Amino acid sequence: MKIVLPDSLKNKKNLLIALLLIVIGFCIYANSFHNEMFWDDDDFILKNRYIKDWKYFPQYFTENVIAGNHLKSNYWRPILLILFSTEWHLWKNWAPGYHAVSTLFHSLDSVLLFSFLFLLFKRRWLTFLTSLIFLVHPVQTEAIVYANAMSDSVGAFFVLGGLILYTKYLLLKNEQNHAEKSLYILSILMYILGLLSRETAFVMPAYLVIVEYVLLENKHAITLEKIRKIFFRILPFIFLAGVYLGLRATVLNFINSFNFYNQNNLFTSNFLVRLFTFFKVLTIYFSLLFLPVDLHVERTVPLETSLASVSSLQGAFLFCGLIILAYWQWRRQPLITFGVLWFFIGMMPSSNLLIPINALLYEHFLYLPLIGIYLIMIYYGMNWARKINLEKWALALFLTYIFFFCALTINRNRDWKNPITFYENLLKYAPDSYRVINNLGMTYADRGFLGPAEQTYKKALALLPNNPVAHHNLANLYRDTGRTDLALQSYHEALRLDPKFLFAYASLAQLYLDQKDYPNAQKTLEAYLVYTNEKVYILSLLAEVAKKQHNWNQAQKYLQAAIKLEPKNKTLISQLKAIELGLPIKETE
Repeated sequence: MKIVLPDSLKNKKNLLIALLLIVIGFCIYANSFHNEMFWDDDDFILKNRYIKDWKYFPQYFTENVIAGNHLKSNYWRPILLILFSTEWHLWKNWAPGYHAVSTLFHSLDSVLLFSFLFLLFKRRWLTFLTSLIFLVHPVQTEAIVYANAMSDSVGAFFVLGGLILYTKYLLLKNEQNHAEKSLYILSILMYILGLLSRETAFVMPAYLVIVEYVLLENKHAITLEKIRKIFFRILPFIFLAGVYLGLRATVLNFINSFNFYNQNNLFTSNFLVRLFTFFKVLTIYFSLLFLPVDLHVERTVPLETSLASVSSLQGAFLFCGLIILAYWQWRRQPLITFGVLWFFIGMMPSSNLLIPINALLYEHFLYLPLIGIYLIMIYYGMNWARKINLEKWALALFLTYIFFFCALTINRNRDWKNPITFYENLLKYAPDSYRVINNLGMTYADRGFLGPAEQTYKKALALLPNNPVAHHNLANLYRDTGRTDLALQSYHEALRLDPKFLFAYASLAQLYLDQKDYPNAQKTLEAYLVYTNEKVYILSLLAEVAKKQHNWNQAQKYLQAAIKLEPKNKTLISQLKAIELGLPIKETE
């Protein structure tokens, strides 16, 4: 199989640009390498048992991404789990390793973007400057310095790789009247890997349509025959997208793949509310694109029920203006139409218009979409500078803009230095966020600041008194400070609010065992057994508890149940034989 490399990987100047982009990427993110791992890094990596043992590899493809921490989410990302597992086996929880890999993917994405845009438009400076903006823009930090957010850069890696392969396939087909089928097949493979990496890769077939549009020789004479050929070229991708949707609607529907809120409310049931809110969000995104200051996560955006608000109306005009621009330029300047369509295609998965997701606005939602807007801006800027013969001044102004962005990015990296710095800074923007307050409390507790931890947990509990996690965390603090009665009370309250809350069962059972209260420990473990997937482990614990109470018949039953699940477990078999023979039994921990 002969693989034809993109032109950008053959030309020496382009190779130098690729190396320069990688060097710049590592330079501006170098100060993030020693940032700690926290927040969702716990669920995705540090406490995810699936990535720590390759025996769980099949579960990567059948369960949600945080199932290894006994949690549920709507995310299905097997490639991400494979990468995290590989990293874990190389360096365990060594944070610089994860940050370096994330930076590498982002830097490579900028190289792939340059290669892709150069293939399409054959303008080195335009594609280089667009790729440079993509690389250094401060809004990208949320997708880079936050270790588990690597799905953005990994998904983009496969999407951009697939677009390069598909574009090269079309160019060879058009120029030489023969197609390199290997490129086409590999582009399909890239799409599959993209879908296995991040949900937003789903829109890649739409990107292929605008690639076809740019490379269409005569845009004034679009015939049904041409449309038919384009459709059949993209059909395998559309088929895969349909298969993906079918899987997410059935066997991979972990919570509710098509409605994050899992219920009907004003936002989920009213398309116009989502549309008007999207218009409002659009104005915020554009402010972040051109003046990215006060960057932070956990943004709150009030819903819009009409176009009456200024921001919603502005967003509507902005949306319509871009669509009109794309239509106006679709024959004159295909690059402009391409940029507008690229932006909206990239925004579609996070727009909430079709599928309500877990947030109205996150900075990392701009990871790929920002390319379209800056491609247009740089194109117009370069043409304007050429017309008035001020190209050098324009370049100097652009480089100043780039240095400004680099400084903002380097400074933004520091916000993620450690969890206390991060959460205390974030509380300035989201003072009533339960998630932020609860996580800050856990950080205080982990570092031994038990007084501030208790105050913070109580503040979180005041915000969401019916949240079992808040009661569980407060119970852990009571346990660690010797207030056993309060701990027991809080654990039971957590389980009353959510009978399936596994963490509370484990903590409560351990507390009873520490107190040598074996009857209550047994009762708790039996309730735990109903919901946990670790049934063999819990049955073995129950056998030990039965032995403590000298209830040998009960211990025998627990061991027999465990052996049914794992017939070849030698430890369980030997313990059962010891009971049957009345021999001294070595207790397991």
